[in-house]
Amino acid sequence: MDAALGCIKGSLTTLAGFGLTLAVSLAPMTAAAQDIPYIKKTQKTMRLAHGVVPGSPYDLGAHRFAELVDQYTKRAIQVKIFPNSQLGLEQNTAKDVQLGTLDLTLVAINNASIWYKPLDVTIMPFIFRDRDHANAVVNGPVGKELFEGYRKASGVRIISVFEWGDRAIINKIRAINKPDDLKGVKLRLPKNEVMLDSYAALGATTAAIDWGELYTALQQGVADGLEGPPQGMIDMKFTDFLKNYSYINIFYGLAVILVNDKAFQAMPKEHQEAITRAGFEAGEYQRWVSAVSHLDGLKKLQTVGVKVNVVADREAFVKAVQPVYDKYRKAIGEEWFKKVSEAK
Repeated sequence: MDAALGCIKGSLTTLAGFGLTLAVSLAPMTAAAQDIPYIKKTQKTMRLAHGVVPGSPYDLGAHRFAELVDQYTKRAIQVKIFPNSQLGLEQNTAKDVQLGTLDLTLVAINNASIWYKPLDVTIMPFIFRDRDHANAVVNGPVGKELFEGYRKASGVRIISVFEWGDRAIINKIRAINKPDDLKGVKLRLPKNEVMLDSYAALGATTAAIDWGELYTALQQGVADGLEGPPQGMIDMKFTDFLKNYSYINIFYGLAVILVNDKAFQAMPKEHQEAITRAGFEAGEYQRWVSAVSHLDGLKKLQTVGVKVNVVADREAFVKAVQPVYDKYRKAIGEEWFKKVSEAK
């Protein structure tokens, strides 16, 4: 009996010894497997604000940007997304970026142009022939020159170009097929003079209302409708009480991710390059996603009880806004109209 117990104790001791040896030898291997120098320790977390709901084309593009920054900086920089105006209304977040109190914001370009009038050329009604033309401006020498002028004037750098897209009219009064149909319709518009003047020229009554306050304003009858892309109207649930959507495409809305230029310049060169690359690629992705959402959105609008009419002949609308061109050519700069028109 004693001999048997001695054997068992000896075996357990031996096993314990093996276990201890294994534990000691495996520990360094586990630590080594977790130590991947290629992945950097996070040095900075950047907040990116935007005003649209999670899952929208804006939000999808913002998250693609965050993923690419994570990849291209090897996780040295993380971008955290704050959707749905959590950090403020668009013009406010743009100013916060300029002041350096917010890292990044995604805003409609009409809310970014407040510091540099030539940027308003991109907001002129019917300025773009189609999306290929818009992409040629954004990605070509015209966009490069325009955005550099903006950086110098504002101290804010545009690092990505998204789209809000084809901004068509949704309202609770009637379908819009010709400019006269806008008479007596009170439309919400951004606080941008070009856009306000354009719809006034078309005969609408205009009301400048911040995006984050719009749902309540529409509910309360402060405005009869607004203009925006089909998927955007669904995402923001404006379709709950606005049932006429007229696809005219008076404006093609661009949107931009802004960063404080001094803060950007203070970053290591490799991080500047990574963020610039991520911004370009996220913009290409988001503009595609948005274009697809427009096509699908027109169908979805009808499934939620919205009547959709597509205005194929826009000549009467184009003619009606010519006084707006006459007014802004000097303020924006005649040369910018020519450069945009000739972009290929």
